[in-house]
Amino acid sequence: MKITIKDVALQAGVSIATVSRVLNDKDRVKKTTRLKVEEAIRKLNFQPDHTARSMIMKETRTVGLIVPNLSNEYWGLLAEVIQDKLWEYGYSLIICSNNKNVEKEQAIIQSFTVRRVDGIIFGSSSLFEGAHNNDALLELSHSLHVVSISPSIPGINSVIGDNLQGATDAVEHLIRLGHRHIAYIGGPTVSHERELGYRNALMTHGIAPNEGLIFRGGDDMVQFSQFGYQSMSSLLDSQKTYTAVFCGNDLIAIGAIRAMEDRHIQVPGHISVVGFDDITTAALYKPSLTTVRQPIRELGNAAVDMVLELIQNGDENHVPKKIVYQNQLVVRESSGPV
Repeated sequence: MKITIKDVALQAGVSIATVSRVLNDKDRVKKTTRLKVEEAIRKLNFQPDHTARSMIMKETRTVGLIVPNLSNEYWGLLAEVIQDKLWEYGYSLIICSNNKNVEKEQAIIQSFTVRRVDGIIFGSSSLFEGAHNNDALLELSHSLHVVSISPSIPGINSVIGDNLQGATDAVEHLIRLGHRHIAYIGGPTVSHERELGYRNALMTHGIAPNEGLIFRGGDDMVQFSQFGYQSMSSLLDSQKTYTAVFCGNDLIAIGAIRAMEDRHIQVPGHISVVGFDDITTAALYKPSLTTVRQPIRELGNAAVDMVLELIQNGDENHVPKKIVYQNQLVVRESSGPV
């Protein structure tokens, strides 16, 4: 037989209202009374009905996180930071990946709405990229507290790493090493600002981007490392001139290096490679990967602080915030002079 709050009240010799105040940590309850209630809960092994509690309190103490995929270690690390930070405040996290699929993202948001999550953190959004979709996200933010890590969306609280700055630094590092012919391997779930940073760095130094050296991938793109391998293989088959490759993330870079290893091409002896994100594998791979480090802990913690502030204080008369963190170039073995 299911133990109810009434059973706890009878066991403790207090009213149901007193048990409710103890469970919800609302109003002041005398220490001796609280101890009696807590002892009754332990003795009866009472499990509160969280669904009913959420309806009464109008909160579920859960936050939804949407990421583009879970195969990239970067998103796994970020999700762990967010989960740990939320846990400190008594919140749980629901994680879903959209795979840059609009229909899937719509279904995820609907699921979050049905589950009555208190807020949503967008680690990535395909549905709301582009100005024509901003109104839809703004409308969503009126019913759910929304924070975006990527992309930055006008009118919505956002916490981002400076992808443009990070990519520019990466390509300028290669240019300083004497490289003038630099390829780019990106992908549909990689920030467009990384390609823009690649282009800006080249043009700033008087180098015209070669469209034949740019690989983006389609919507049906395979896993990142496989995409990097396939794109690098195509570059090698093309006989085009290049001495370095900037990759949209570390997994793409590792795939590209594997393709060169299979053809006995030395990195960085013959071709230099730079990645982005600085996942754990980047430092452990051989050669260790020159990459752009994102401040994952700072991004995750700031996103949680933002969404909890919205949950606790509401959105009314709220002025959206945007926090931008600088990324850091980490030079290792995979990049060298021409």
